[in-house]
Order: sequence, then C-alpha cells, then structure tokens
Amino acid sequence: MKKILLSLLVLLFLCSCQKQFSAEVWKDEPEQRNSMVDHLINRGELKDKTESEIISLLGEPEQKIEEPNHEFVYYLGRAGLGVDDSLLKLKFGKDGKLESHLITHD
Repeated sequence: MKKILLSLLVLLFLCSCQKQFSAEVWKDEPEQRNSMVDHLINRGELKDKTESEIISLLGEPEQKIEEPNHEFVYYLGRAGLGVDDSLLKLKFGKDGKLESHLITHD
C-alpha cells in the first residue's frame, strides 16, 4: 500500500511540473516557457503551421536563421544547473510549413 501511495505522489509531482500552454503567458512571461513547451509540442499545436501562424501563436522569435535552413529560435530559459540556455528550434520546409522542432541546450 505504501508503495502505491508513494508512486502516486511521485506521479502527481511530475505532472505538476508541466504547465498548460498559454499563448499570452508564452509571449508575456518568457521565463515560464520551459514549463509549457512539452505541453505545446505534445498537444500538436505547432503541427503543419506556417511561419506567420507560428508568429501569431508564439510571438516573434528571438532569432530567425535563413541559412542553411530556415529556422526560428525561441528562448525557453535556463537549462540544467543554470549554465546553459534551453532553446526551441523550429525548422521550416520549402513550403513554409513547420517541418521539425528540437529542444536544445546551448
């Protein structure tokens, strides 16, 4: 019984670390992005979106990369022990739609 209760408490704690995605919070409170990014991706909010639709949803990216691939980079906050930055990189295809995403630590 104790193991089940402990397992449920751990699961509850892990679920509470992730926040639901909110476009307003994403744009107005960049320090909250790291806790929302998993929910944003897992819900499929970005799937098949165009560049302008992404900007409408997430706001202007911190960086736009033109070469060699067209990418948007959004700052997510500090990663790990606070040494590196966590970034969301969105790569667009030739049709202007989102092709892939990647969370990196830089």
